[in-house]
Amino acid sequence: MALLVAAPAAHAEVFTRVCLADGSTPLELADPCIPFIYRPIMVGTHLTIIVDSNAGGYWYGALTIWDTNQNYGCLYGRDYNEETGDWKGSRFPAAGEMAAVWELLGTQTVDEVDHDTKGFQFDGDADNAIAGDWFIVDYNAIDVGTCPVIFFDWIVDEEHPLYQMSFTHVVTRDFNNDGIVNFEDFAILGSNWQRTDCLEPQSCSGTNLDADEYGYVGIGDLMLFAEYWLEKTR
Repeated sequence: MALLVAAPAAHAEVFTRVCLADGSTPLELADPCIPFIYRPIMVGTHLTIIVDSNAGGYWYGALTIWDTNQNYGCLYGRDYNEETGDWKGSRFPAAGEMAAVWELLGTQTVDEVDHDTKGFQFDGDADNAIAGDWFIVDYNAIDVGTCPVIFFDWIVDEEHPLYQMSFTHVVTRDFNNDGIVNFEDFAILGSNWQRTDCLEPQSCSGTNLDADEYGYVGIGDLMLFAEYWLEKTR
């Protein structure tokens, strides 16, 4: 007599990918062999973090920034819906009609350590979600430093993060804040060339990129500037 046993349904694998502000150009890793640690970006740079899945089915999770890092980076939702209380612009059709994105504010306890968190919780549609891009949030680099963004897959583990993405922020080269590093910024660097009084972070339009202790703007600053030539921040 044949005995039929139903196999348990496989859990969809849910991932994140990080793109520039256009939502399609991937942000490179600092080292291709090390996942989730991304190349340095300038203060003021906007990124997109997309949550996608290789299958349908119910899922819930979150992206958060813990209190110790909230001065360095921030997550933003899209198109808040006052009637439903969720960020409707941060969910894609593949997540299902009943999917929702909620602002996440509160305390999370991980390994007996309490963290005040800011971020977003994602709830998929159990009946209608299909494989594809499910959710999207925006990220902004606020200040020089490193900001981990914590990813929770609460289907896999309700208490611990699945992984964290690490973003390092450096001083901007977009001196005029027009969203791109170009000849206008080069002209600003040139107008301060060989000055020796650029000591404060924002003095001389921020052109003392190497933080030279004598306030000197020179070849070291030019080399740092060139690393981000024609890079867009938004």
